[in-house]
Amino acid sequence: MDDSSLESRADAGRFQYLFEHVQDAVVEFELRDEEPIVATVNDAFCETFGVDRGEVVGASLNDLIVPSDRMTESDRFDQRTAAGKSNYAIVDRHTEDGLKTLLYRGIPYDGGDRGFALYTDLTDEIRQERELAVLNRVLRYNLSEEVDALLDATENLAASAEDPDVGDAAREIREHALALERTSEEARDVERVLDADPELEPTDLGDVVASALDDVPLADYADVTVDVAAAPPVTSGGHLDRAVAALVDNAIRYADAQTPSVRVTAERVDGAVALSVADEGPGLPDDERRLLTGDVEPTPLDHGSGLGLWLVRWIATAYDGAVTYEERDDGGAVTLELRAAPDH
Repeated sequence: MDDSSLESRADAGRFQYLFEHVQDAVVEFELRDEEPIVATVNDAFCETFGVDRGEVVGASLNDLIVPSDRMTESDRFDQRTAAGKSNYAIVDRHTEDGLKTLLYRGIPYDGGDRGFALYTDLTDEIRQERELAVLNRVLRYNLSEEVDALLDATENLAASAEDPDVGDAAREIREHALALERTSEEARDVERVLDADPELEPTDLGDVVASALDDVPLADYADVTVDVAAAPPVTSGGHLDRAVAALVDNAIRYADAQTPSVRVTAERVDGAVALSVADEGPGLPDDERRLLTGDVEPTPLDHGSGLGLWLVRWIATAYDGAVTYEERDDGGAVTLELRAAPDH
């Protein structure tokens, strides 16, 4: 036996070992008239779907595990396999323990005439995600209701208080309530960004900044100048305005001046676009600066002045960009380094 034959047998042995011992349910199938027919399965497949290895060989894989109302979906997967294309999807399938939600990965070979399907049980994870999503919505709603009630009460108290100390305390409580409301809104924005699978597309920065300023109530009390017209469109996934809004809000909120001055500018720099928000404030504390630029990872204790700066970083990195911070004599500037849109 020559060396190549020995090597082929060794490869086959390693593959067989992996096939039998991987914890995911795995089936090898042959496509006959675009119908997947079981060639072999591993032990995990038998345990997951409650079948006997000897009895399922030669059977239709779809008839074994696909619910009747999911046949159109599985037919589409089979057509992709026949065309030599891989599949990756979250699916519902009949198992030993009833209908389960699984991660399905289909891998064609032999020109699409054969293939492998791997299934990973995601039922508990999906259920937990759904329960957490419901819990988050309930908490945000209840928080919003309580904050509104608190704001009304403190405003009434401040207006009717004869003791100046009581009025000052009421106004301080109101500021804390507003900060709590802002954190809740930032958490909502963070959730939307992290849950999104952005489709990057050309985005006009003028529209982005205009939308951002509309969402910053404090902008009416500041001197905000915008100069982005000369910059080309950037590649964005739809949440860039939230990052700009967070930066402008932060610049105004923590400014020393009675009428804060904020400058939003953009320019092309070495094939990219630099979008900057500059202010005349006290600058960022070192810990918040390091979080913003990614020098350290956030922890539950690193909330600083809110979640807005985290949101800026996550949005920029989601769009293949970066964040830098520059300390200046008259304040500081946060710059988002973004990809210029193709052909611009």
